[in-house]
Amino acid sequence: MNRDDFILIFEGSLVNASRIIYELKNSNIHPVVKNQSESARLAGFGNITEEYTSIYVHIDEIANSKQIINNLRV
Repeated sequence: MNRDDFILIFEGSLVNASRIIYELKNSNIHPVVKNQSESARLAGFGNITEEYTSIYVHIDEIANSKQIINNLRV
């Protein structure tokens, strides 16, 4: 898979992202999650940013993913 095959569909708080990830997985969509705060913590830098989480999905799953997010009203 190529990096260009994934599109950012959500960026926001960890709480909202967790709900979206849960619903995506229940719909058999496998998101790629990037959490800046967790990455910084694991690297030993501590929490240097607000907790913003990014969710990416494969281009083939964009329509279904956006529908799920719209239904959640996040």
